[in-house]
Amino acid sequence: MNGTKFSFLLFLLLAHFAGKIAIAQQTGEQDEPAPEEMAEFLDLLQQQTTLATTNRLNADFVPGIVSALNAEQMKRRGFRTLWEALATLPGVRATMDETGMRSISVRGVGGLFETSKVKLLLNGKALNASASATTGTIYDTPVDQIERVELIRGPGSAVHGEFAYAGVLNVITRQRGQQYSLGADSDGGADLAALYSYEDRADDFRASINFAFSNTPGQDIDSGEDSSPPGVAGYAPGPINNKRDFVSAILGVESGSLSGLLQLQQGNRGDHFGTSNLLPPDKKQTVISDTVISADISQNFRVDEQFRGDWSLSLLRNSTEQNQLFLGTAENYGGLGSEDDIVSDGLLEEQRIEGRVRLQYALERHDLMAEVVLANLEVTSSERFINLDPASGLPSGSMNEFPVLVDESEQRRLASLVLQDEFHIGDRSTLTTGLRFDDYEDIGSNLSPRISLVWRQSDQQIFKAQLARAFRPPSLIETSGSVKSSIDAETNDTIEFGHIYNDAGLVLRNTLYYSRLENLIMFQETPPYGYINGDSYSVRGYELEVEKDIAHRWQLVGSLSLQDYVGKALPGAAPWMIKLGAGYELGALTSVHLQLNSIAGRERGNGDARDDFEQTNRLDLSLQSRNLGDVGGLDLRAGISNLLDEQLKHPAPADTYPDDYPYSAGATLWLQLSYQP
Repeated sequence: MNGTKFSFLLFLLLAHFAGKIAIAQQTGEQDEPAPEEMAEFLDLLQQQTTLATTNRLNADFVPGIVSALNAEQMKRRGFRTLWEALATLPGVRATMDETGMRSISVRGVGGLFETSKVKLLLNGKALNASASATTGTIYDTPVDQIERVELIRGPGSAVHGEFAYAGVLNVITRQRGQQYSLGADSDGGADLAALYSYEDRADDFRASINFAFSNTPGQDIDSGEDSSPPGVAGYAPGPINNKRDFVSAILGVESGSLSGLLQLQQGNRGDHFGTSNLLPPDKKQTVISDTVISADISQNFRVDEQFRGDWSLSLLRNSTEQNQLFLGTAENYGGLGSEDDIVSDGLLEEQRIEGRVRLQYALERHDLMAEVVLANLEVTSSERFINLDPASGLPSGSMNEFPVLVDESEQRRLASLVLQDEFHIGDRSTLTTGLRFDDYEDIGSNLSPRISLVWRQSDQQIFKAQLARAFRPPSLIETSGSVKSSIDAETNDTIEFGHIYNDAGLVLRNTLYYSRLENLIMFQETPPYGYINGDSYSVRGYELEVEKDIAHRWQLVGSLSLQDYVGKALPGAAPWMIKLGAGYELGALTSVHLQLNSIAGRERGNGDARDDFEQTNRLDLSLQSRNLGDVGGLDLRAGISNLLDEQLKHPAPADTYPDDYPYSAGATLWLQLSYQP
């Protein structure tokens, strides 16, 4: 079934469900859930996750190390976007590349100088593009659209397969109730979000639409010097084009055991510091657009009390469009005039169709799971035009076609088998063993095993141990641009030990890990240019998380992350990170929160003669007041981001921007109003 037919069938299904909403509203059939039942449902979401094993378990009971944030926690702590929230988790560093694409590094792996190493899920549906291994949209998701965020820190391929190399991120959006919000900030940004849902228990039918939009022209940030050769005119130093806007629309429907989910996210941005590390002109215009469309039909079924399962059929479309992407001035390319910029227009689109069947069987002490996945990926459009002469490489008066990073003929087929056994040793211990086999038509196969033990020694003490392997296949861009005829998948072998203490308002989580990173894919910057499997690294680390309620008014949430290496240093990894949040209840409905993120200075990469990247400190202050003016459900949130008025930076590669990539020039005031009827 091709993508057009699949989309049409899904549209008919969703239209049918939408019609049922309208009919039910007209006939007054709406049946609101009881408040106590809704509270139980929300409590279940806050306590349980399926991310680590596919069975719903308390997040502290699952194998591996899982961080979780719910909507109330994120709002109380003053976060506005997913990117801001993730930056406060242990072992996580928020990053941004030269064109403004946001990402995260987990335990020093992935980020600025390499492609994403994290599997990205939106409501359990994977978004990673096979061409680039990531997506430029999900990190801009506003907190007002989110119900819960879950992050596996460490390998996740035994369950989630490709791209789950350093972690797995699942963003669960709100699908119940109603909410409307408006926001603005001192940089000229504005945002809005709206959620509407409907439920008819008599017909076992539920539906929701969750929409969000944000727009900001960006702060006035000076770039510093760029990588222009001496004597060549350019735009640096000068202001960066950091315009950014985002739209997200999620439609979910459920009728009995059948579910439909349609998700659209689009992120538009300026080209910031330039794809060639040459500062573009600051026209405050959209240059890069990333769009993700995900459509899914799924159904749960149960044969008896022991045997159950589910199936799904999904379509994922990823596209990146570039318009007037700045490559340099004419002088950079040997032209005579400085008035003609060299720019590129490009489009890269891919489509993935995937079918999945999962079976689960419960015995007295075993929970068995088997899953089969079949996927087909194809590049549907790939083009690139530059105002250069293809023969001479000199500036041209017209846009001419140039070779693309990925050909339209590129295709990737994948078949996967997942096996898992949760063996319950007595009432308090669970041994989980799993194995995933992924077979690619173009790059071969991978095995991702894991074995883990969770021991709930008492109601207050939990001990964990896990040994797991994860992999990241080369992206289509990397296979197309590899130096050799083939390029191997990256692998991550990690052993983890965890301890959790939870009692009387105090939660302590301790984690020790050791990771062996093999076959890291990197770009060779000397002839012949292209992607190669590079060095291997061994890293070890410790993570401490603390949550403490003090005198019924103070709430402390903090973490300490320490990381070291064995042998060669992992470029860009921070030896320590401290995240500390302190909240104070001014009254029953009003609280303030102070958030400090401090990241140690980092060593530069090989061949970079600059001093080490300096320590980064960011302090944010926020206030939350609920039931504003005695209006039930009307909440006010306000805050100051970057309270210390620092110039915050991300590290830049050698021989590009000597003073790195500044992304905040000072404090930002913001205000958010939300209403839940």
